[in-house]
Amino acid sequence: MNAAERGVSIVVPTYREAENLAALAERVSGALSRRPGRWEMILVDDDSRDGAEEIAADLARRLPVRLLLRRGGPRDLSLAVLEGVRRSRYDRIVVMDADLSHPPERIPDLLRELDRSDADLVVGSRYAPGSAIDPRWSRGRRFLSRLARLLARPLARCSDPLSGFFAAHRSALPELDPQRPLGFKIGLEFMVRGQLRVRETPIGFSDRNLGSSKMTWRQQTAYLSQLCRLYRRRFAARARVPERWRR
Repeated sequence: MNAAERGVSIVVPTYREAENLAALAERVSGALSRRPGRWEMILVDDDSRDGAEEIAADLARRLPVRLLLRRGGPRDLSLAVLEGVRRSRYDRIVVMDADLSHPPERIPDLLRELDRSDADLVVGSRYAPGSAIDPRWSRGRRFLSRLARLLARPLARCSDPLSGFFAAHRSALPELDPQRPLGFKIGLEFMVRGQLRVRETPIGFSDRNLGSSKMTWRQQTAYLSQLCRLYRRRFAARARVPERWRR
């Protein structure tokens, strides 16, 4: 099956990102209009109630954009991504943030690497040769990013295992139980749980211009819990850890 027949589904978890959605959709459309094949953008909104529904409805009149609403449950980025993946039409999946920190113009590069290599998942890396990070990042933010990345490096052979911008074959992704704990870094979860073959392509990472960051101390603590769980799972065989501790 060729690329034109397969198409690609762009999964975007959102929470209070209404002011970024139109620009994101236009840039995705511009990046993919020069490629053969169909595409769709799935906005999975975590009950923002910020006007995202109206904006998505307007976008859907001229672009292949649809909105999935998650209401009644906990707000969770990973669960939003899983919902989008489950509801996607195409086997090739791209996951990215809604705040325009991930450049939509690099989506074709991720897909090209996914198609021509043996990779199950291709990361848009902030740290691979040729990449760049917004100079507005503070020293503190750079330090925390480097520390978080180093803590995860033994789990995945990847320069940026925490990237939220990646392309993957949906058929290669592991089935994740939404009733079990899932970490904030869903890409890392996929890599470790699925033992995926990972490749990278460099990107320029930009800080947001509109809206506010969703990163909190609670999420950073949750990341440490995710690491502990994934370490137990990754090295359970060597340590002979009981199955109930690997979850």
